[in-house]
Amino acid sequence: MSPRKAQVAVGLDISSNSLKVAAIDIQKGEPILNTLGIVRIPEGVVRDGEVEDGVTLVESLKELWQVTGLKEKSVILGIANQKVIVRPIELPYMEKEELDSALRFQVQEFIPIPIEDAILDFDIIEEFMTAEEERMLTVLLVAAHKDMIQSFVEVLKAAGLSPSAIDLKAFALPRSLIPLQELRAAYEGGEAVCLINVGAGITNIAIVKDNVPRFARFLLRGGDDFVRAIVNRLDLEWVEAEEIRRGRLANLEADAVLQQEIFNFVGEIRRSIDYYIAQTQERTFSKAVVSGSGSMTVNLVQELNKGLRMPVEVGRPYQNVQMGKLPYTPEELAEIEPAVAVCVGLALREVVE
Repeated sequence: MSPRKAQVAVGLDISSNSLKVAAIDIQKGEPILNTLGIVRIPEGVVRDGEVEDGVTLVESLKELWQVTGLKEKSVILGIANQKVIVRPIELPYMEKEELDSALRFQVQEFIPIPIEDAILDFDIIEEFMTAEEERMLTVLLVAAHKDMIQSFVEVLKAAGLSPSAIDLKAFALPRSLIPLQELRAAYEGGEAVCLINVGAGITNIAIVKDNVPRFARFLLRGGDDFVRAIVNRLDLEWVEAEEIRRGRLANLEADAVLQQEIFNFVGEIRRSIDYYIAQTQERTFSKAVVSGSGSMTVNLVQELNKGLRMPVEVGRPYQNVQMGKLPYTPEELAEIEPAVAVCVGLALREVVE
């Protein structure tokens, strides 16, 4: 009898300045990270999380598959842009299967997209009783514009790939940033955890409680915006400004610009958390976990710690996988770890769920 073929799950993160892929073999229940790759893409190919230049994006995807030697063509794609709406809604109790078919008739009032133009998904957050003893559900509703999803699907198809699933980037974060044993433990009454992935152009925020995502939001701002502010204000070259952002080059004027940008950015994240608190009355957070290429900005973690008034940890996206034979030195793996939280989390979808 031939041995059972190992399952392979491929997570693909298309961001504003790079493509990142992680392939995980699921052998005997142990997820093994066997492929990890990043290729840069020109500015303007992907803007605000949407496809702008499909032709160049197709070429970059082919290049990514070529340099990594990946054979698997089926991918779990992460998305985050203004054409995705995520909000908690309350509905009369029904079984999950019933909810699947009833959702389209129940949710038009909650979303600013005509139902016929939307792709819908949901997660059940909790069940509760009203004062009138009516059984209800709180559901986290996700609605995406069909045309935006279609543009990604067409690009994948042209690159010889196909989506096995399309997932919110924010929903991928818990799978790589929260330890697997915690994710698999069923517990109630735990404190909320805030996950913040600062990408190049977009920051994804997820709030998780009892291992269930309760809130997802993104900001059209990331590490490249810090660099751009320095370039524009002080007329420096991009490469130099990037070194200043990473704390590798000292420049007092640029540091002052960067500090102001970080202060404003932390304020935006704080407002997102305050919005969640206002909606849920949930005030107890155990910590925030930060990841993403933009998280490697000098003083950002310290400013988040002050501004969010909770402990802030640097995420460890490799914690839930065993490392396979990867073509990187330990130093290179450590260098790219913050940037791969989303693609690793996408690939872990099959393991965690």
